[in-house]
Amino acid sequence: MLRTRLLYGLLTLILLLWSVGAAALLLVQDANKRFAALKEENFPVIQTARGIRTDTSTLNTYYLPALAAEATGEPVSESTYKENHGKLAARIDFLQRKGTVDARRKEVIENLVGAFTTYTEGYSRLFNNPPQSREQRAELLRYISAQSQRITDLTETVLNTSESQFDQGVQQLNNEKAKNTLFVVTLVTLGTAIAVLIYFQLVRQLVHPVVGLKRSIDEIRKGNFELTLPEPSADSEFRGVAAAFNDMAAELRQRRGETNERLTRTHLVNRAILEAIPSPVFVLSDDGRILQINPAAEKLTEGLGVAGRLPAKIQRILDETGPGGNNHLPEDPRDALLFRVDEREFYYLPRIFRFTSEDGVHSGRAILLHNVTRIRWLDDMKTNLLSTVSHEIKTPLTGIRMVLHLMLEDRTGSLSDRQRIMVGSANEDCERLLATLNALLEISRAESGTTHLELAPISLPDALERAERLFFPKAGEKGIVFRREIPANLPEVKADSLRLDEVVNNLVSNAIKHSPSGGTITLKITRPEGDFMRASIIDEGPGVPASAQNRIFERFFRAPGQDTDGVGLGLFISREIMRAHEGGIGLLERADKKTEFYIDVPLA
Repeated sequence: MLRTRLLYGLLTLILLLWSVGAAALLLVQDANKRFAALKEENFPVIQTARGIRTDTSTLNTYYLPALAAEATGEPVSESTYKENHGKLAARIDFLQRKGTVDARRKEVIENLVGAFTTYTEGYSRLFNNPPQSREQRAELLRYISAQSQRITDLTETVLNTSESQFDQGVQQLNNEKAKNTLFVVTLVTLGTAIAVLIYFQLVRQLVHPVVGLKRSIDEIRKGNFELTLPEPSADSEFRGVAAAFNDMAAELRQRRGETNERLTRTHLVNRAILEAIPSPVFVLSDDGRILQINPAAEKLTEGLGVAGRLPAKIQRILDETGPGGNNHLPEDPRDALLFRVDEREFYYLPRIFRFTSEDGVHSGRAILLHNVTRIRWLDDMKTNLLSTVSHEIKTPLTGIRMVLHLMLEDRTGSLSDRQRIMVGSANEDCERLLATLNALLEISRAESGTTHLELAPISLPDALERAERLFFPKAGEKGIVFRREIPANLPEVKADSLRLDEVVNNLVSNAIKHSPSGGTITLKITRPEGDFMRASIIDEGPGVPASAQNRIFERFFRAPGQDTDGVGLGLFISREIMRAHEGGIGLLERADKKTEFYIDVPLA
């Protein structure tokens, strides 16, 4: 329907424009036509009247001076008269035919015809019976001059009458021109009023609904789904648009309600989960703002006097992880942070990880502070107990060891063979017990953090070479040979040479223990990805059972079925030493019937 109205409005404007243009054109054409008729009617009469005056003047100028002079007795030439008399007769005839439209001018022309006749009679007397005496010539001169003056006066009257009629016609055209102008202005004004009316109609029926639709869309963008569009009249095309928009708003309201309900339910579930977690939990946005916090975290921040904010130690770790928000997932309780709340010490292990929604739009970071205070207390107590017991046992054990050495050296008298065997066995047990105590003390120092490393650039191939020289005799007893796969011109690593040798020696010693007689131990150095250098010790032994591979670096763990000496502390101590170097130690998958242990040492 709106399209029909637009068409009607456009047709009305076009019709109005054509009407105004046609009216103006007709008026102009009529004015031109009337002016042409007026000109055609009066201008030839004016020209003819002026011609009569010229012709009479020519005749008078030619003949009257001769008539005023003395008579010569010679006949007067008629050639000039005939020539101009014919012109005068033709002009008089033209006036009789064209100049009789106006009654007054018709009367003047009739008088002019009579005057022309009398004027002609004067010249007829001159040519047919020329006067001879002075008085006759003077009387004829006065007669012709009087008739000539009469013709002049009458032609002047005709001329004035025609000019007056022409001026009146022009004046009438001017008057009608003003009326025509007023008529055209009236049509234009009427057309303008109709155009304005059509404009307001279009604005009301087309622009207002569009503006209302835009306002409603803006409100919906702001979240105001309650706004609806009024329904236009039944014949409006916007009725369908308004109905579709209102349906969309209603659907959005319904979906928002469902979403709000789902969000509320999700929030309650999340809140219940967070409240059920005994550890403090912070949920942060990407820019570090706290989005959610559980009661344990609220209690911790209030106890620290930083309610509503992250503790400074946590914030420092967040800043160190960088804007990319890398995960920070320490596992060692010794990495726990100490907080003092109400004069009590609490150790929290901070675990920071990123999370992203399924659609990838929302992301952030979560912080879980795992309370390891009891674990730290038990670990410290265990470490202190281990250190104390080892130290207390080591002192009398040293005395026993010294006595056994003196007995084996016969300082206290000769021993029988049976006594020597028994004392030797006791001495070996003493040495093994002393090694175990030293290992326990080393573990105690490592776990207490008192292990001091003197880091310096060293050569990793030299460390392997020193281990090879140290264990060469022991390997030779089993017919084991060493083979090196060490590239040249390797960079140096940053490590404590003494402690690194301890790790390498432990791995080489284990390789010798588990290698078969006549086997080969490969010492290999590679450069994996990262800022590390990898040293591998590869043996041809039976390998570590799959069920024990995940536990071989635990303290006191020994793989089942082992028949070698040891209490299961060597690999554990090696792992602690490599952790102190910020390096690593591990066991690779068994391949080609070979077992490969490796250590990763940071480059210098």
